Amino acid sequence: MKLRSLLLPLGLFASAAHADPIKVESCGVSHTFESVPSRTITLNQQATEVMLALGLEESLVGTAYMDDAIPEQWRAAYNSIPVLAEKYPAAEVVLAKEPDFLFAGFGSAFSEDNLGAAEKWHGLGIGTYLVDASCKVKHPKDVPLTVEPIFHDIETVGKLFAVEAHADELVTGLKARLDVVQEDPAGAEQTAFIYDSGTDTPFSIGCCGGPALLAKLTGLESISADVPGTWVDLSWERVMAADPDVILLIEADWSTAADKRAHMEADPVLSELRAVKEGRFVTVPFSETLLGMRFVDGVETVNRQLAGLK
Repeated sequence: MKLRSLLLPLGLFASAAHADPIKVESCGVSHTFESVPSRTITLNQQATEVMLALGLEESLVGTAYMDDAIPEQWRAAYNSIPVLAEKYPAAEVVLAKEPDFLFAGFGSAFSEDNLGAAEKWHGLGIGTYLVDASCKVKHPKDVPLTVEPIFHDIETVGKLFAVEAHADELVTGLKARLDVVQEDPAGAEQTAFIYDSGTDTPFSIGCCGGPALLAKLTGLESISADVPGTWVDLSWERVMAADPDVILLIEADWSTAADKRAHMEADPVLSELRAVKEGRFVTVPFSETLLGMRFVDGVETVNRQLAGLK
C-alpha cells in the first residue's frame, strides 16, 4: 500500500501556530512548518536526547533505535514515550502514529532500506530533520568535525518548537563546560588507540568523526588520525608499532569495554603493549562519542579519567 493512501485518513493534526511559517533546511532538503510540531517521532538516540534536553517529551508520540541507556536525568520522561521498534520502525508503524515531524540521528533512517527519502515524507506533509553532523554532504568523511553541529541542532529544534530561550541556555552551558576542559586537557602529549570492537581486526576511528574530535578535545593524539573516515578497520600490527600511551575503550552493547580489555590482556602479543601492562585504559559510552547532547559528557568523562591516570 502506498504511503499517501495510508496517510489520507489521518487528517490534519492540531498544534500551536508559529507567528510565521518556519522553513527548516536539513542535508540539502527543506520543509516549511506552518505550526509547531505536536506529534514527533525520533528515530535515533541522539535525536531523542535533544528533544528530552529541551523538555519536549510531550511532543513525542514515539521513539526508536537506542544505542545504550538513557541518562537518569531524562529517564522518567523517556519512559513516558512509546518505543516503536528496537531499530527503525516500518513506514506503516510510523504512519499509524500520525506524525507531523520525523527527527533522525543517522542518515540511514531516510535510506530506501528503512523509511525512505525525506522528500517522500515531505510530500505527505510530514517534516523531517537529520542531525547536522550526520549529513555526509555537509561534513565529508575526510574533513574533521567541530562541535558546531551540536549547537546547530539545538538551536534549530529550539526555534522550530518555540523554545529558543531554553535552547540558548543549553548551548551556553555546553560551551562553558568545553571551555573548562580546553583550559587543561589531561591527554596532552599522549597517543591513544581508540578501540570500538573486533578481535581479529580492530575496529577503530579515522580522522574526522565525533570520536576523533573527542580524543582531540581531551588532548590525545589518535594513532589513526591520518586515516580518512569516521570508523575504520586498523591492523593489530599498526597498534603494536604505535605502542600508544593510552587505550580508549568504547562501551557499547555489541562490544563492552570489559570484553575488549580482557581480550587485550589475554592475548600474548597485545598484552605486551605499554598501556596494557600499566593498565592505562579509559572508557567512554558509544552515545557520548556522537555529536549530540551527551558529547560534552564524554569529553568530561574521558578528561577526568586521563587526569586520574597521571
